[in-house]
Amino acid sequence: MYGGVSSFIATFVNVFAVYCISYYKILPLWLGTTVSTVYFLFLCMIPYVLCTYASDIAHAYKEKTPVINSINGIVYTIYVIIVLLNIKTGWIFRYTKDMGYVRGPLKNITYVMTLYYSLTTVIMIIQNRRSIARRVFAVFAIYPFICVGLVFIQFIEPKIIMTGTAAFAALFFAYITIQSDMIDYDVVTGLMTENKLRKQISLKSSYGYVYMLSIENMNLLQASVSVSQMNELFLNLGRQLTKCFERSSFRIASNRLVGICKDEESLRQNAKTMAEYISSLNVSMEGILPASLEVYTAAIQFSKDEVVYDNIIEILNNMIFKSKAKGLRQLQICDEAILVDMDRKRYIYKILKNELRLDSEQFQVWFQPIYSLKEKRFTYMEALSRLNNTDIGDIMPSEFVQIAESKGLIEKLGNVAFEKVCKFISENKNLVQAVSINFSVYQMMNPNLFQNVLGTIGRFGLQPSNIIMEITESIFIDNFDLVRKNMIQLAEAGIKFYLDDFGTGYSNLANVIGLEFSTIKIDRSLVLKMEESTKAENLISNLIGTFKDADLSILVEGVETNNQNELVIKAGADYIQGFLYSRPLPPDECIELLKHQKEKANIILEED
Repeated sequence: MYGGVSSFIATFVNVFAVYCISYYKILPLWLGTTVSTVYFLFLCMIPYVLCTYASDIAHAYKEKTPVINSINGIVYTIYVIIVLLNIKTGWIFRYTKDMGYVRGPLKNITYVMTLYYSLTTVIMIIQNRRSIARRVFAVFAIYPFICVGLVFIQFIEPKIIMTGTAAFAALFFAYITIQSDMIDYDVVTGLMTENKLRKQISLKSSYGYVYMLSIENMNLLQASVSVSQMNELFLNLGRQLTKCFERSSFRIASNRLVGICKDEESLRQNAKTMAEYISSLNVSMEGILPASLEVYTAAIQFSKDEVVYDNIIEILNNMIFKSKAKGLRQLQICDEAILVDMDRKRYIYKILKNELRLDSEQFQVWFQPIYSLKEKRFTYMEALSRLNNTDIGDIMPSEFVQIAESKGLIEKLGNVAFEKVCKFISENKNLVQAVSINFSVYQMMNPNLFQNVLGTIGRFGLQPSNIIMEITESIFIDNFDLVRKNMIQLAEAGIKFYLDDFGTGYSNLANVIGLEFSTIKIDRSLVLKMEESTKAENLISNLIGTFKDADLSILVEGVETNNQNELVIKAGADYIQGFLYSRPLPPDECIELLKHQKEKANIILEED
C-alpha cells in the first residue's frame, strides 16, 4: 500500500518538477523549489519501503526485530533532514533566476541511497535464503539489479526522462509481483496454494495421482515450539516436497501438503522418499520438537474425464482420518472399497439431515440405567444417540457421529438429542429422576448455551436438577475460559456436570478439582488395567480415593463381568454402569425396567 501511494505521488511530482525546471523563467522560484523538494522526499521512499518489506519477509516470524530495520530507518531519516535543509543550503539543488535548476555538491545522493537500499536488500535475502521461498527469493534477487541498471543509465545519460522512475519503478514492480505471487503461493514453504491445486486438477489435460501428507499433531507442536521453528520445519518440508513433485507441490492447510504425479510408480517412490526424509527430520530435530511428527499419507488417482476437486479432497481427508484411527503410517491408496465407503457416508449424511428433528423415529435416544451401590437400585440413566431402522439398516453411533462432526451437524445432533431427553423425562416424571447426556465441544462453546439449555428445560416443564451434562476434558484444550464460564452459569442454575471418559486422554487434575464437576466417570480402559495387575489396581484405587476426598462421586463405566464388578466396588465406586447391570435400552424398555424396580421396592416395603 505504501509503495503504491509513494509511487503515484513521486511519479506525479516528477512530471510537475520537470515542468518547473523547463519553465523556470515564467514560474515562481518558490514553486519549483517546493515541488522538487517533495519529489526528492518521495524519490527514495520506495527503495526504503521495499527494503523494509524484504527485511520483514527475510526475517519472517523471528523472535527479535532485525537491527537492519533500525539502521535503514536512521539512514532514511538523515536523508529526509538533508532534503529539508536543502531549501536553505542548496546542497542538492537550488533555483536561480538566471540559470534555473542548479545541482549542488550532494546532487548524487539519490543514486547513493538507491544503491544502498538495493545492496542491503540483496545481502539480506542472501543471508536468509534458507528461510525464504525460492520464488520470492528470485524476485528480490533480480529486481534490485534491474533498478541499479536503470539508475546507471540515467546517470550516464541524464537527459533521458527517467528521473522519477529509475530509482523506484523496478522496485515497485517487484513489490506488485511479489504481492500477486503470494496470492497463489505460500510464503513460508514456497508451495502453491489450494487455489492453484484446484485449477491444476480441473484442467482438461490433467490426470494422475494426488498425494496428501498430513501432520496430525500440529496443535502439540505449535504449543511447544516457537513460530520461527515451525516455519523452518515447514520450509524444509516444502523444499523436499518440491524435489519429489517438482512443479506440482502445494500447501492446502496449515498441516497438509499435496503433490501430483502422473503414474503409480512415481507416486510410490516419492512417498517413500518423503517418508525417509521425515524420519531423518525427526532425528535431526529430536530435543527441539516435543514429539516426532505424526504423519499420515494418502493418495487417489484422478482422470481428465470426470474430475470433482471437492470429492477428491474429501476422500483424501477421510482416508487420513481412518489411517490415524487405525495407526496406519504407510501410504494408503484409494481403491473401490474406499469409494463405496464414501458413498455410504454421503448417504448417511443425507439421512442425518432429514432425521435430526424431535419427531423422528429413526434418530432415537436410548438409555442405559446406572446403578447406585448406596441405594441398591438404578437411580438415573445415560442418554445415548441411535440411528435405527434406516434404508441401510441400523447405523452405529461411532459411524454417524463422526459424519456429523465432519459435516457440521454435530451441534444440531446434540441439541435434538437433548430435546428428546427432556421430552422423555417430562413424560415419565414419576419414574425418571435425572438423565445424563453428553454435550459436544460445539455445544459448550455456543455463547447462548445457558439460554438454550434453560429454555429447553423450561419448555418441557422440567427442573435443572433433572439434567446432568457430561463433557470430556478435551473440550478445555483450546476453549477453557468460555467453557468454564458456561459451566459456572449452568451449575449455579442447578445443573450437575460429570467428567466423561476419565483415563482416555489429557486429564488434568487441576481442571477436575477446580471446575464444577460433581462426578468423575472412570473409563472402561482403566477397569481393564485393574484386571491386569495389582499395581494398576492399587494406583486406580488411590486415584479414586483422592477424588472422593475432594467430595467427588465416582461412576465406573464398562463393567461387564463379576470380577470387574468386585474390583470397582473394592476401589470405592459410588455408581456402576455396564452390560453386567443393563445394556442400553429403548425408551419403552427402560421405563418397564424402572417400573419393575419400583414395584419390587414397594413389595419389599410392604413386607417390612
